[in-house]
Amino acid sequence: MQIFAPVTVTDARSLAGPTLEVTVSPGTELVHEGHPLGTFFVIRSGTAELRRCGRLVRVLHTGECFGEIDAAAYRPQPYTVIAGAELRLLTFSTLGIGRMCTTLPHLRQRLLAALPGEE
Repeated sequence: MQIFAPVTVTDARSLAGPTLEVTVSPGTELVHEGHPLGTFFVIRSGTAELRRCGRLVRVLHTGECFGEIDAAAYRPQPYTVIAGAELRLLTFSTLGIGRMCTTLPHLRQRLLAALPGEE
């Protein structure tokens, strides 16, 4: 996955600890605006709608990410994310992704830049 380059997905999993690959159905809400989240997601395939205040902001595609990378922040999410089509996701706990970012500081900046902002 480009988001982790030059780190392979296998190396990312070994650095971040347990990860899950999940498939969710269209319409499944993965992130709820205003609620804290303890997970970081990378889209393996499919699309997801990023919404703010119920309005579509943009569509996320394969290779894009969303969620939380800083366990210490544990803040409400600024958006809702809903599966737009069958969605395959790679999930990391915020503790795991944080550990990986501590080990590979350049990766933290890359992930922060890739996360949906305050569009």
